[in-house]
Amino acid sequence: MAPAGVVDDSRTQEMQADVAAALEQRRQRRYLVRALLRSPTFVIGVLIVLFWVFMGIFSTAFTQSPLAQHPFAILQSPSAAHWFGTDDLGRDVLARTMAGARTVLIIAPLATLLALLWGGIIGLIAGFYRGITDDIIMRLVDVLLALPVIITSILILSLFGKSLAIVIVVIGALFTPVVSRTIRSAVIGEREREYVMAARLRGERSAFVMAREILPNITQPIIVEGTVRLGYAVFTAATLSFLGFGLGPPSPDWGLTIATERVDLQSAPWTVLFPAFALASLVVGVNLITDGLSSVFSK
Repeated sequence: MAPAGVVDDSRTQEMQADVAAALEQRRQRRYLVRALLRSPTFVIGVLIVLFWVFMGIFSTAFTQSPLAQHPFAILQSPSAAHWFGTDDLGRDVLARTMAGARTVLIIAPLATLLALLWGGIIGLIAGFYRGITDDIIMRLVDVLLALPVIITSILILSLFGKSLAIVIVVIGALFTPVVSRTIRSAVIGEREREYVMAARLRGERSAFVMAREILPNITQPIIVEGTVRLGYAVFTAATLSFLGFGLGPPSPDWGLTIATERVDLQSAPWTVLFPAFALASLVVGVNLITDGLSSVFSK
C-alpha cells in the first residue's frame, strides 16, 4: 500500500493538472472570442443575421401587418407611405419582407441542428470503429449523397405532406450524409491521439470515449460545418417554398412571395426584388460567418 504522503502528492498533482487544463481552455476560448471580434467578415455576417432574426421576431412592432390589404394602393411603387411599395393585393412589401424572415429562420436552424445531431452520431461511430462498420456506413452515405437534394425533398414532401415539421425533418435528413462525412474525417484524425489511447487503457467504454474525449476536441469543424449547412438550409427552404412545398398563401415567406409575385416582375419589380435581396443578404451573412470562423480556426 502506498504511503499516505505519496497518495496526497498524487492527488495534488492531478488537481493541479485539472486546474491548468481548465485555465488553458479558458485562455483559448478568450483568444477565439477576441479573434472573431477582430474579424470584419465575421462581425458583418453576425450583424446581418441578427438583423433578420430581430426583424423576424419583432417586425410587426415597426411595420404594419404583412396581411393588411389596401384596395386603393394596389401595385403602388415605393413611396413615403409604402417604402417598398405594395403588391397585387395592396399589401405593404416592406412589412411582408420583414416578416418573411420568420419562416426561413425557423426551418433552417432546426434542420441544421437535426443534421448535426444525426450526422454527428453517424460520423462518430464510423470514424471511431472503422473497419467493416465504417465501410458499411460510408457506402450507405455515398448512396444518399448521390441523391439530388431538391428533387428528393419534393418526392418525400409529395408523399408525406408539406407541413413545417416535415420540411424541417426532410432537410435535416438530406444534409445528414455530408455532415457525417465531415465529422468522420475529424474523428479519424483524433482517434489515435494519446488522450484517446489513455482513455482506452483506463478501460473507458467506447460511448464515453466518443462523447467525453473525442467530441469536445472536434467542436471547431462541427461549428464550421454547421454554419455551412445553415446557409444551404436557408436556400433549400426558400427553394421549396418557391416550388410550392412550404407554407401557402397568405404567408409572407420569401420563397412563396417570389413565386406568387413573379407574374408582376416587369410591371412591379419591387414586389419580387426586395424579398429576393432579403433572401440573398441572409445567405451572404451566414456565408460571411462561415468564412470568419474558418479563417480564425485555421490559425
